Amino acid sequence: MINTRTSVSFAMILVLSALGASCSNSDNASTEDDEAAPAGDFEIRSSGPNLLLIEGDPEGVRIPVSLLRSNGHARDVVLEVRGKTLEDVEFVTSSFSRLTLSPTENESEAVLRLSISDMPIFPQQREFTIIASDGVDRDRLDISVTVQPTSAPDVYLLAGQSNMEGFSGNATRQAFPGGADEQDPRVKQLNVTKNDSFEVFQSPEDYASPDVNVISPDIVMALDPLHVPQDPSNDSGKDLEYIGLGLSFGKRATSETSADVLLVPAAWSGSSFCQNIDGPDAGWLALPSDNPDLSNTLLFERAVLRANLALEKSGGVFRGILWHQGESDANDRCAPFYEDNMKTLVEQFRSRIKPLGNESLRRVETTYPFVLGTMSRGQDERGDLREYLDSKQAIDDIHRRIDTLVPGAAWSNHDDLVPDNGFSCGNTSCIHFGPEALREMGRRYYEALLRAVAAP
Repeated sequence: MINTRTSVSFAMILVLSALGASCSNSDNASTEDDEAAPAGDFEIRSSGPNLLLIEGDPEGVRIPVSLLRSNGHARDVVLEVRGKTLEDVEFVTSSFSRLTLSPTENESEAVLRLSISDMPIFPQQREFTIIASDGVDRDRLDISVTVQPTSAPDVYLLAGQSNMEGFSGNATRQAFPGGADEQDPRVKQLNVTKNDSFEVFQSPEDYASPDVNVISPDIVMALDPLHVPQDPSNDSGKDLEYIGLGLSFGKRATSETSADVLLVPAAWSGSSFCQNIDGPDAGWLALPSDNPDLSNTLLFERAVLRANLALEKSGGVFRGILWHQGESDANDRCAPFYEDNMKTLVEQFRSRIKPLGNESLRRVETTYPFVLGTMSRGQDERGDLREYLDSKQAIDDIHRRIDTLVPGAAWSNHDDLVPDNGFSCGNTSCIHFGPEALREMGRRYYEALLRAVAAP
C-alpha cells in the first residue's frame, strides 16, 4: 500500500542503487541527509495498488511514480529509492524506467526485486522511501511493501558415511502417530535407491545415472531410514526400521521456513576419501588423484547428481550440505590427507551443485553453508571410544576447526551424546550413535547451520 508523504526523520536510511546493485551492508548507510528538505515547486506521487514483492520473482514489484510540478518548475528531477533500515533493503535491488525526469517528463516506474536470501524468510512488511530531488529542493514518498517468501522447497544434501546414513539399531524407529520419528508432511525426501554394490551400483556408470539413483515416485514424504527407498509391498513403507539424523533436522528446519524441506540422502556406510577394503568401492574424492592411497570420485559425483536432480524435480532452493564422516579415514595412511580432501570437497560441492531448480533470482555469490559433526565418544560393553588414537584425533581436530578452513562452515558437537548421559549407542558398536543421539544431532545440525550462515 502507498503511504502518505511525511517529514519524519529516519534514524537510519539506506540508499538503493538505481542502477540495480544490491545494497545490504552498513557501508551504504546514509550518514548525512537523513531528513529530506521540504519540496519546493514539485511533488512526488504514486497511485499504485497494494504492493506485493515475491522473493525470487524476476519481475519484482512495479511502483508507478508521478511528478506534479507547479509555479513553472523546469529543472531535472532525479529519483532514488531508500530503505528505512538495513533489513528493509537486504537482498533488494532497484531501478527506474526513468531515473532522471526532464522538464517535459513527469512519469516513471520504480522496480524493486528481492533475490532469494541465504536463509529462508517469513512473510513480512518492508518500508521504503522514493525521493525526488532537483538539486535544490526535494520531496519524498513513503511506501510499504508486503514481502512474500518463495514457495520453492528448501533442499539439503546429506552426505558422509554410516552415522549420516543412520545405524541406530534394529527396530529403533518410532514412526507411529505421535512417535519421535513420525512423518511430517512438510519434510520430503528424494526417493533414492539403496546402497548396494552388488545389485544396484554395479559399475562406475551407475553412480552417474539418474535412472539408477532415483525411483518413482521421485519425491516422497520423508521416512526413516532415508537411504532406503519406499517399498510399496511393505505396509511400513520401508523394509528397515532404523533412523538417521536427517528427519529430525528437517523437522527443526520447518520451524524457520514457510516452505517445505526436501532432504537428499547421499551417504554410504564405511565410505572414505582413501582406499578402504572394508567399505564400498566408491569414494568421496571431489577431484581425481593419482595418489594410490586415495579412492575415487564416485560418491561425490553421485551426491552432486542427486542434489541437482532434487532441485530440478522440485524447483527448490539449495540451502546447505550436512556431512558426517571421518571414521574410515582415521588411520595413519589416510589421516594426513583428510584436511586437503575436506577443503576440496566443500569447494567442489559449492561449484557443482546448482543454486536453484528454476529461473528465480538468487545472488551469484551465495555460499552454501557446510555443517559437519563430531564423531562418537561413547562407551558400552562393546567398546570404549572415549579416547581417540592419534590418527582419529587428527581428524577430530580438523572437524573442530572446519570454520577456519573454509568460509560459511560450522561444526556440531556431539561429545555428550553418550550412554553416561542417557544416549545409547547404535548398531554394532559405539562408533554408531543411537536413536536418541541421532534425533538430537539433527536438531544440533540445524543450529550449526545457522552459525555457518552467520559466519563471516
